Amino acid sequence: NWKKNLTAIADAFGQPLVAVLISLVLGAVVIVICGENVFTAYGAMIRGAFGNSFYISETLKRATPIIMGGLAVCIAWRSGYEAMGGEGQMILGAFCSALIAYYLPLPGIVRILLAMLAAIVVGALYSAFSGWLYERFEVTFIISTLMMNYIANNFASYMTNFVVKDPEALDINAVQTGKIAAEARLPSVVSGSVHWGFVFALIAVVIVYFLFKKTTFGYKSRMGGLNPRFALYGGINARKMLYVVLILSGAMAGLGGAFEVLGSKGRYIDQMIFTTGYAWSGMVAALLANFNPIGTAVASVLLAGLSTGGSAMQRSTVIPVEVCNMIEGIITLLMSVRLVRIAYRNHRTRKAYKEGEQV
Repeated sequence: NWKKNLTAIADAFGQPLVAVLISLVLGAVVIVICGENVFTAYGAMIRGAFGNSFYISETLKRATPIIMGGLAVCIAWRSGYEAMGGEGQMILGAFCSALIAYYLPLPGIVRILLAMLAAIVVGALYSAFSGWLYERFEVTFIISTLMMNYIANNFASYMTNFVVKDPEALDINAVQTGKIAAEARLPSVVSGSVHWGFVFALIAVVIVYFLFKKTTFGYKSRMGGLNPRFALYGGINARKMLYVVLILSGAMAGLGGAFEVLGSKGRYIDQMIFTTGYAWSGMVAALLANFNPIGTAVASVLLAGLSTGGSAMQRSTVIPVEVCNMIEGIITLLMSVRLVRIAYRNHRTRKAYKEGEQV
């Protein structure tokens, strides 16, 4: 038993640790080539991410949408659905929440709640649509959700450019919606600190962890995703679980977009989700944590710190921030191997069950 447990732990955390170590070593090589001391550069990066209350606040603020994107991945992939549409759902959630918070003539708290609700609904529906494509036409999740990301981004971009562009923007070239009033934005937990979206993200982490670890939802969703026939014999409605899982996943991603708009930016800015890569960082965080919600939150904070710390490193050393982007890119590249393995394994499992049904 202990040998099996040790093997399982090594399989779960071995590759993430190797990926992080390789990326840090390669980053160190680049730092040496640039003529900087490795410990000085990495020290500046750590201080820039967690050195004082301001830097910690900035790191946690950036980590908020990453956590939500990571939770969206955890819910879908733990259940056997290789959905990669978190980016599109986050974009639509951010865009819709910005419009609701800006245009509705209601009290601030009501606008905040309605904006978050709109983000949840639009993210859930957009995610459920990929489930319908899979159920109706057997379109692979990876293909459909990746394509839907571009559709969502281009739709939001068109609307922001030509329909709801802020006419009062000081910069005529700024492609963004109107600025949301202060009373309709998520306030800081403490003056000058991270906004309440981070707290809500942590609550979401606890809820997802509870669902998978303390209820039958985790078992039912897993069986429904990988073995619909066995699920049916066990009294599990696989079709229902498909949509429940995707709706929950999309709701998390959409809400993450709302947190970024209502807590950080105060408006929707064209490409604000697409260029920052929050959803992809969330996927990397989920992979590093082996789809554990709590581990995903921790990994999200570390990845966010890599970004905010990189900016500080650039200011205090000769090392550009692109080195930190390179480190995260290497981690993503190495972890994508696990992504492909999981997707291939799930595909083979479903194929075997379908062939068994035909026989």
